[in-house]
Amino acid sequence: MCTSLTLNAADGTHLLARTMDFPNVDPWQPTVLESGTNWRPILGEQHVTHYRIVGSARHLNGHYLFGDGLNSAGLSCAELYFPNRVHYYAESQTGMTNLTPQDFIMWVLSQHDTIAEVAADLQNVALVGQVWYAENKVYPFHWLLADKTGATAVLEPTAHSLQLIADPLQVLTNTPELADHVDRVNRFLDTDKAHLPAAATQWLADNKPLPEGPIPTNRFIRTVINRWGRPQPATADTAISRAKSILDQVVIPRQTGKQPANHNFTHYISIIDMSHLRYLQLPTDDVPQSEINL
Repeated sequence: MCTSLTLNAADGTHLLARTMDFPNVDPWQPTVLESGTNWRPILGEQHVTHYRIVGSARHLNGHYLFGDGLNSAGLSCAELYFPNRVHYYAESQTGMTNLTPQDFIMWVLSQHDTIAEVAADLQNVALVGQVWYAENKVYPFHWLLADKTGATAVLEPTAHSLQLIADPLQVLTNTPELADHVDRVNRFLDTDKAHLPAAATQWLADNKPLPEGPIPTNRFIRTVINRWGRPQPATADTAISRAKSILDQVVIPRQTGKQPANHNFTHYISIIDMSHLRYLQLPTDDVPQSEINL
């Protein structure tokens, strides 16, 4: 049930920010992997990180499962839930780099420095629907990517052949597909992409109500209006504050007492500064905030 966005400041800073909404109670720990670290997807050969990597990870049976991260080349990636839409291979493919969905972020951040490099390399990747080391299910994911040039892209694995697609509104939530989300925003604001910033600005100026609740389509529309309906932030610090204030509006509170088995709640907000190689994890509980600079 995550929400994510990318945001650019007037000083040239490029951010990716997201909420991590998930039912598990295992901690997502700020984690740094050095360049030259060995890691092995559950399918295929061992890999070596070409860059330093920082992000929020669960440490499971000696393996790292990253929910989002940044590498020292300024490339970032975040996974979000995408149920009922994914199309994975049933088994490994000969001559391909075979990855389970949980391996994908490590592959992106350990091997590439730009979105263009990832796009060129995707033809060699097979996403395989097999259980990962310490998980008991195959997760349906899609991914938001951004790099230090300001480029953004989305990978939605709705077919075996993988291709990045443009994210014109620089927001991503969960199912349905991005194109469906964009159409819904345009209908909600009675506009098109060219006039969306003006329409979003007018909506906020008129103090009209924003969609509420955890439904992905509502979170997408709300975040788009807040993302595009306000003036561009001037600096990295104001952009970070803006991203946090937007995502604070879609935080899903943790229930008191024992958590129901399938209750999604927001573990943290992460804000990734690709321009200054900073990673901020802002937990929603009493765990201290973390800032790691690569």
